[in-house]
Amino acid sequence: MKTAKMNWRQLLAYIVGGLFFLLFCQMFYRWLQRDTLGVVDDFIRLAIPLGVVMSALTWGTQHQGFSQDDELGKTIQLKSAKISYYALLIALVILLVVEKYVNGQDNVPLNLILCFGLAVYPVAEFLISRRYK
Repeated sequence: MKTAKMNWRQLLAYIVGGLFFLLFCQMFYRWLQRDTLGVVDDFIRLAIPLGVVMSALTWGTQHQGFSQDDELGKTIQLKSAKISYYALLIALVILLVVEKYVNGQDNVPLNLILCFGLAVYPVAEFLISRRYK
């Protein structure tokens, strides 16, 4: 009979996943009680454990056929970075449109972040391509 040995990433995923679930339950309870939800207090406390759990689930054990260091792992990282970049830009555009129609005014910090976001990927591509020429 084979005994399954749990590595540190799986253990971390279970611990942080449980923490994420507890934080989500606490946040949901506060929402049901009509308490205010703060951006720093609640959403960032949920985003960090979610990122750790998803990373641990993605790169869990070496027996899944790929790791961060091999070619498939690098391809997964490259594609996920590009997808997340465009998803973030789309979310920023949606937030700007909602902000414009809800409050009737432009949100200058979101506009600056969107402009920076539109320029950062092409500039990075240009700089990296110059390195290989």
